[in-house]
Amino acid sequence: MLIGFDENTGHVYEGLGVPSYPVWPSPTLSQAKLIESQAEGDDLARGVPQTALAWIFREDMFDPVTRIRRGRLYEPYSGQPKRTWPVRAHPFDHEGARQVAASGGLNITLLTYSPCQSFANRPDRGLGMKLAIGHRQSISLWRVVQTELVLGDDVLVTLKAMTAYGIIPQLNYSEVSQEARQAVDRALERIVDVAFRETPISVVDHCRNAATVVLSRWLAQKGAPQDILSKDLDDVCKALGKPPFEKAAARDAAEAIRLLHPRGKANVQEAKGYRIPTDEDAEFAIHAIGFILRELEWAK
Repeated sequence: MLIGFDENTGHVYEGLGVPSYPVWPSPTLSQAKLIESQAEGDDLARGVPQTALAWIFREDMFDPVTRIRRGRLYEPYSGQPKRTWPVRAHPFDHEGARQVAASGGLNITLLTYSPCQSFANRPDRGLGMKLAIGHRQSISLWRVVQTELVLGDDVLVTLKAMTAYGIIPQLNYSEVSQEARQAVDRALERIVDVAFRETPISVVDHCRNAATVVLSRWLAQKGAPQDILSKDLDDVCKALGKPPFEKAAARDAAEAIRLLHPRGKANVQEAKGYRIPTDEDAEFAIHAIGFILRELEWAK
């Protein structure tokens, strides 16, 4: 099934072989890009006029509770999407209806897309791959958890949200001292900036830094000596488990991040036989930061 998008009106058309039939209500269409490397994460779609050759995601269902999204994936038709097609008048295109009545036909130039077979033909049908949806100034990141071919050869994908928002809770600034806010904000913002866009090793590294910043500032705020602000995470964790602080759960979460961090170093991998951190490890580290904030009662 082909789909066509009219840049002038925003109307959408579809059909087998020729996108002649108006779609109403109009579906939600977004540009999409498969992310297989950090470089691709930095080179996202910039809007239809600048990046007409981007893939298109047509949303069919979204559940904000489970953060599951389903829809159809399309690619530019024959590598050149802008084509003129004979179409039926859209229900809200009164000028087009008058033209059909006068001449018996209506031709419209559409950005045309076909089912994304290049994705469906990938090994394992693209399962587990990352998909960026939206404009580069405002995107969301999703993991492909299911791919199906439906009637009309449409490629139906089921996606799970990967965004760090909602994983890292919002800071409760009333509990964070004025002196600590800027450093803590910067550390958490770095995680959000790199989450699922950079390598898992980089994400874990930023989480380790955030754990150090958050915990050391919390300890200083609770009466620990000020030199705790210059300590490494190992020393911070030790202080966190001692009286009068005794935040064992937060300490253990930070300790897990600390132990995960060296696995990104080639020499440690060789010496210890450690496996390389994966996307799931990076996601775990981000969740651990959220857990720490909640344990310290710094989460809103």
